[in-house]
Amino acid sequence: MSRYVEPSSVHGRVVISDVTVIDPMDGSRTPRQDVLVEGNHLSAVTATGVPTAGVHVVEGHGRFVIPAFRDMHLHALNTPEDVDGAYALMLANGVVGFRQMSGSRALLKARREGELPEPTGAPALLATAGDLLTPLNASTVDGAIQTVREQHRDGADFVKAGVTTGATFMAALREANRLGIRLGGHLPADLDPREAARGGVWSIEHLGPGVTMFAAASSREADVRAENVSRKLPPIPRIKIPGSGTVQNRLLKGMVLNPATATSEREAHAYDLADDSYNQEKAEELAAVFAEHTVWQCPTLIRMHTQQFADSPEHTEDPRRRYMASDELRAWDKSATEFAKLPDLTRHILRRHWDVQLRMTKTFADAGVPMIAGTDSCGAAAVIPGFALHDEFDYLAQAGLGPLTILRMATTEPARFLGAEDAFGRVAAGMAADLVLLDEDPLRDHTALHQIAGVMRNGAWWSRAELDTVLDRIAAQPGAH
Repeated sequence: MSRYVEPSSVHGRVVISDVTVIDPMDGSRTPRQDVLVEGNHLSAVTATGVPTAGVHVVEGHGRFVIPAFRDMHLHALNTPEDVDGAYALMLANGVVGFRQMSGSRALLKARREGELPEPTGAPALLATAGDLLTPLNASTVDGAIQTVREQHRDGADFVKAGVTTGATFMAALREANRLGIRLGGHLPADLDPREAARGGVWSIEHLGPGVTMFAAASSREADVRAENVSRKLPPIPRIKIPGSGTVQNRLLKGMVLNPATATSEREAHAYDLADDSYNQEKAEELAAVFAEHTVWQCPTLIRMHTQQFADSPEHTEDPRRRYMASDELRAWDKSATEFAKLPDLTRHILRRHWDVQLRMTKTFADAGVPMIAGTDSCGAAAVIPGFALHDEFDYLAQAGLGPLTILRMATTEPARFLGAEDAFGRVAAGMAADLVLLDEDPLRDHTALHQIAGVMRNGAWWSRAELDTVLDRIAAQPGAH
């Protein structure tokens, strides 16, 4: 059950009638269609008007149906005991599945044993890693290799590199390749991203993060790399004593809220140098390497913006904060205050970097680098679950990506990324019954993705009015993290 989402009364056999079906795969529109759902799968998509007895009818005339959204960079299960608020916000925004980007042995065990929480309307867990690779478990080459082996044994879908060195990252990547488990995540400061690509890295998150990718696109690459030093973790207890895990989690959470609050003058100089020497030809060469080796990118521009503009009113005074738990908001506000204490020049450099990030995102898209949409919700300051994916759509559009590309990044591309093209990502017979009904045409303008008339999750239908009621309940008892 859920504190916020009532079970749908429209499920079982449902038809969304007289609707225009959008296929993100080829960008086509097919008007006057009936989409028939039986149980948790689509059973048929036919010309409208075919008699169907014993079904719930959802009127779709003048509207557009698309596959529901997947957020491919999320941390909802960092707090598996309290996911209800985040999951409800995701449903209200058409997000029906996610990739969990930080796991644990306990999380993997809970999934194996079917013990993960599933409140009403919950999104599907599409994939999860185990513990992040950090100096806690991968401070040496041997340690990194052993951690990859343990996560493979425990059933992780992939390994995520968090804070590593070039040597430990590449050792983990080679071992992951040997075992047949994918590795992605953050690139270390001392690693050439082209080496990671040729070594078979699966995905790169947050355009790096940091300066690493931009060094590779710089006309002064050697100079930028010399300034791009690895950031050290704060002292974290490594001895397993009662309470040490809680201390570790608190310290890591403080870092994760907004890593930009710890930007040193030397890091700021590296950003400045990289941005001043950004070279479009080199950026295109980097993109060509990623495209050749099918290195997926998950830009999480919303995450980057909330980091680099952390004290901006658009984030500190966002009216959607009313859905977040009070302890979460206190942590966000403390982080914003810390960011505001950075030197003026450092904050100016971080903000100036935004335009270069948009430029690189557009370069990757134009070059055919495979890309998925993600947000880093549920752990990142000022990133609001569900809504954040729509923020991501807006920032991708600001970067110059077209409506179809943006739509694909949240629908068909996640399916391709996970090798699940036959399971979801299109409105076709046999696909999962996860749909979003839109009031406007998403191929004309990406803003149509915000105009949600209703959401179907696993064959159950919630209208716009019902979704608004969900939002009202969350606002009355804020509980999202």
